[in-house]
Amino acid sequence: MRYLVDANVLSEPTKSTPDKGVVRWLRHYQREIAVDPIILGELRFGILLLPRGKRRAALDEWFHGAIQHIFCLPWDADTALRWAELLATLRASGTAMPIKDSLIAATALTHALIVVTRNEADFQRAGVEIVNPFDGDRPA
Repeated sequence: MRYLVDANVLSEPTKSTPDKGVVRWLRHYQREIAVDPIILGELRFGILLLPRGKRRAALDEWFHGAIQHIFCLPWDADTALRWAELLATLRASGTAMPIKDSLIAATALTHALIVVTRNEADFQRAGVEIVNPFDGDRPA
């Protein structure tokens, strides 16, 4: 594994007109990606908020199919301790980041993974390496 993929990238193929570069990136690196349990929760939560109907049913099918093929890293004691360090460092520097993103960043830091996201600003605060496939930032 090399990449920890954020929900905004992972869900891109489900859009009516997805970014073709992001879809290519996901296909090219599919064997090198993992997700954090928080990402699975974010995706599932978003689907559950939708009214019952064709869109929700299609996303349910996509979600259940996708999670069978994506490695989800466990959230363990090492990650929790890394998260505490990250929060303490951010607070000492007078900065903060959304709690969910800090949990994802801790997973990336613990496992030395590159975060793949459109949300560069928050993850830069955590000091993680970032790839933004929406900006053409697609390593070979």
